[in-house]
Amino acid sequence: MAVYYSIRPQLAEIPAPKNEDSQSSLPHIIIMTPEEAANGTFLQTNMYAKLEHSQEVRFCKAEAHKDFLYGTFVIPPKSNNREKIAFRYLIAKDRIVFIEDGGFVKQMIDKMQQAILRENPGIGFFFSDFLDMLISEDLLYLTEIENQIAHLEDEVLAGTLENFNHKIMACRRKILVCSHYYLQLSDISNILQQNDHGFFTRNELASFRLFSERVGRLHEEALMLREYSTQLREVYQAQIDIRQNKIMKILTVVTTIFLPLTLIVGWYGMNFKYMPELSWRYGYLAVILLSAVIVFFCVRICRKKHFL
Repeated sequence: MAVYYSIRPQLAEIPAPKNEDSQSSLPHIIIMTPEEAANGTFLQTNMYAKLEHSQEVRFCKAEAHKDFLYGTFVIPPKSNNREKIAFRYLIAKDRIVFIEDGGFVKQMIDKMQQAILRENPGIGFFFSDFLDMLISEDLLYLTEIENQIAHLEDEVLAGTLENFNHKIMACRRKILVCSHYYLQLSDISNILQQNDHGFFTRNELASFRLFSERVGRLHEEALMLREYSTQLREVYQAQIDIRQNKIMKILTVVTTIFLPLTLIVGWYGMNFKYMPELSWRYGYLAVILLSAVIVFFCVRICRKKHFL
């Protein structure tokens, strides 16, 4: 069932009127389901039926029509166990209609009732406060992502590289979603500031400009986190290269030490008939001593060159 709120003198829930589509002398808010919206004569009169072809809400937007503003919101999830929140809205001269299924808008308006709002607000001030409420916790969310990246950085520098790519890609995916979200909110704010229908006062337009500035700062924060994650990937790749260089250094040292011994083995393994060392009484001991001397000098040279 549709829920009604009055804006003046303060934001408060009111009983539904007998005629659901009757005009009110005071600005008010309506929350209804898509089924109720399809049956409302006010929405049908305001061309809502022509907008129903887009059943799936995919992103945030605002569209200016002849007598109203129509748009959609898609709120990205802030936790792994939540899905994105999507709803529609329609702004007319004396009312704002929200169309949703999940009850998110009602929760937001209930929070706004508990907050200290402006005296004698209008449609524009209410919608501006609603937009501010949408991003009220986003800075904390971005800070959590930053802390996750910083923790990954500590792990990389400590040499713990397990599942790094999976973790950093999850963070980058969140940042990308937030970045697109803030750009879409900025576009909505710009369209509202155009005020083609004259719905909003000068002070209300100023509140939309302030919201646009807040969204811009959040977008800059998201871009900074994206750059931070890119730098961390470079640090991770550098750590991988260092590990590979250490392995190659060890293999080089081993090869340098044992290559002369391999030569000796191959040389005396030919077993030619006239090799006097093969029949010499101390030949075996001499080869052992020669190998030991070669290993000693190879190790000494490697240490001198700081290979060991």
